[in-house]
Amino acid sequence: MIFLDNASTSKLCPPALAAAVEMGEKMYFNPSALYGEALKVKNAIEEARAQLASMLGIESDELYFTSCATESNNWAFEKGVKNKKGNIVVTKGEHASVYESALVQKSKGLDVRFVSLNKDGSVNIDDLCSKIDENTCFASVIHLSNETGAINDLQIISRRIREINPRVIIHSDGVQAFAKEDINLKKFGVDMYSISAHKVGGLKGCGALYLRKGIHIAPLIAGGGQERGLRSGTENVVGIVGFAAAAKYTRERYDAEKIKEMRAAVISTLMPLGIKVNGNAGGAILSISAEGIKAEVLQHMLSDKGVLIGLGSACSSKTRNNRVLSAIGLSAKEIEGSIRISFGIDNDLEQAIFAANIIKEQIITLRGNIR
Repeated sequence: MIFLDNASTSKLCPPALAAAVEMGEKMYFNPSALYGEALKVKNAIEEARAQLASMLGIESDELYFTSCATESNNWAFEKGVKNKKGNIVVTKGEHASVYESALVQKSKGLDVRFVSLNKDGSVNIDDLCSKIDENTCFASVIHLSNETGAINDLQIISRRIREINPRVIIHSDGVQAFAKEDINLKKFGVDMYSISAHKVGGLKGCGALYLRKGIHIAPLIAGGGQERGLRSGTENVVGIVGFAAAAKYTRERYDAEKIKEMRAAVISTLMPLGIKVNGNAGGAILSISAEGIKAEVLQHMLSDKGVLIGLGSACSSKTRNNRVLSAIGLSAKEIEGSIRISFGIDNDLEQAIFAANIIKEQIITLRGNIR
């Protein structure tokens, strides 16, 4: 099997698995208990927090663990939007957990302004700035698109926003960028940033939210006061310690040049079929459209051949009306024939070439061509 849907999830890496076994079998104590063994578990959580924080360029006490990035994003919107008479600005390229959170705020009567995208899938900064005014209280801009791989320059965007209104709270979904791109949230100037463990070789069911010091929001979950009173519930120790181990492992092994080689090999193999590259951001996420086929059918055919690809965001797989691809100008036919190939640290050039040839064969079969 060749797994080329790494943007949807990733294989549990050896260090995360080892951490899970150790924390599950030997250090299974509740970190809120008062005996020595529990204190060791609490210390393991704080060590993991410090390691992840260092990768984000922030202080340890600015990072809060959650169950996933979707929870982090929901928390940011539900409790971070305080001025109910103000407006919030969100790009059309957001993950479903951000986009739907914005729609929830809209249903409550808030003025929600959606920002257009450039052809490559990045946010149109001029349009973004045109929608920011003195009443804007919250803005959310995805760091790296889960659909096209386009990267938004958060440092420039934050500066432009604050030139218009320095009071805006700026949030970013950093799930696809974390442990793969160079990140310094202090330098970027954002106030909130969401990350997820299972996208970087960790366990599913663990995420985190960066809250810049000085940003005060209410808890999303009430209870025993864990996470410094902002996210109650017994900590997911196995997930948290594994998250830090996986992030370090992925960061050390993520090879941007190897990713470019694999990407180029797939594109060169498929280009004679007249495929269209959507966005062409140049990173690990490759969105392409092949007109004259139904992508769902192609996906099933490839699965039978041992090649697993995506059709776009796994969280939105129940619908093929892809709003992000639509926002960058794709037609209904192009969206119908769109697939997402995403590379990870376990893929290599040989796999990419082999998979590309299988994809090519199946597209030809679907089109009924003889070559």
